[in-house]
Amino acid sequence: MKTLFPLRRNLCAFGALVALAPLAEAAPITFNTALPLSEGEGVVRQQIIYSHASDDRLGLRREVDTFKSVSVAGYGVTSKLAVFGVLPIVKRDTEIGPVSNSVSGLGDATLFARYQIYQKDGPGRTMRLAPFAGVVLPTGETGLTGDGSTDVFGGLVLTAASTDWNFDTQIKYVANGQANGLQRGNTISLDGSLQYRLRPGKIDAQTTGFLFGVIEASLSHAENDQLAGIDDANTGGDLLILSPGLQYATRRWIAEAAIRVPVSTNLNGTALAPDYSVLASLRVNF
Repeated sequence: MKTLFPLRRNLCAFGALVALAPLAEAAPITFNTALPLSEGEGVVRQQIIYSHASDDRLGLRREVDTFKSVSVAGYGVTSKLAVFGVLPIVKRDTEIGPVSNSVSGLGDATLFARYQIYQKDGPGRTMRLAPFAGVVLPTGETGLTGDGSTDVFGGLVLTAASTDWNFDTQIKYVANGQANGLQRGNTISLDGSLQYRLRPGKIDAQTTGFLFGVIEASLSHAENDQLAGIDDANTGGDLLILSPGLQYATRRWIAEAAIRVPVSTNLNGTALAPDYSVLASLRVNF
């Protein structure tokens, strides 16, 4: 059985805090940003994610509830280079007809680096471009809270920021490894995020925080899994998700929440599609 949100998908729902006053201090909720961490500066993020998926297509009711507590730490090695680590704790409850199962424990860890290659600044605005690359390590229990393989990924993220709004977009490719004869399908995704300042209406010297309305979209394609070199017809496919949310940002911390809702699903065979996900997080830089 394959769900839309496997343990290691969408873990790059993190980023640095904006450090360029008087720009709007916002960042994407569900993926990375190109805005830098200053040299010697750190960021930590704690994220809680609940996902629900269900269907009746096999003649049996299938339901999967997944809870994740995702801890993220980042560090600015230089003014352009930042490194990040992600460690999830996972609890999954599964029901297939009258049979239920529950697993919990450490998930698969992610390590990645991001390097800024382009910067253009102007009055009240900036643009940054940064490639990133990383690895997902099989620290979870294979088949339960982890996938068992070592995966690599890379991509490119663009950020444009102003005093009123931020826009971020990224493309990401994941090359999944093999474990126990199972080769999970590689994935490619395109993400976009617009954060628009709702409050305050006017920025002055006394402004200490910003309330943003956020809308994000994610379009992804997954290849079929292979078992012993044979395609699994019930895996892979295409998915479009919209994620409205709210974000409150200050110079040193961001609190945020969003709901992820699929608006178009084209999954293969009996692959289990998501119903929705809810996430909330707090990030602090120091």
